[in-house]
Amino acid sequence: MTTITLQLSPELEQKLRESIIRRDAQSIRQLLADAFAPTVEALLEQIPNQFNDEELGDEDELEASIDKLLDEFELYTGANLPTLSDYAVSREGIYEDCP
Repeated sequence: MTTITLQLSPELEQKLRESIIRRDAQSIRQLLADAFAPTVEALLEQIPNQFNDEELGDEDELEASIDKLLDEFELYTGANLPTLSDYAVSREGIYEDCP
């Protein structure tokens, strides 16, 4: 089993605590997903430095490790994370409240 430690900012930790008190599972999942993304990026950056070519094996082994990590992520966050609409990520959607 692998243990991954998430580094949470004080603000994110407070939001997480508030969501836990409200028993807001959707908010908890989203907050953890937001915290998990930079941790995954940091872990992936460490891979070349942590292993040499002989220890790492072939690309299939690396792909299997990444797939396992993604499966664990899905287990904790749920399979149906909400996605942003095309409008929400469009220029108009981002700046709709700005004059």
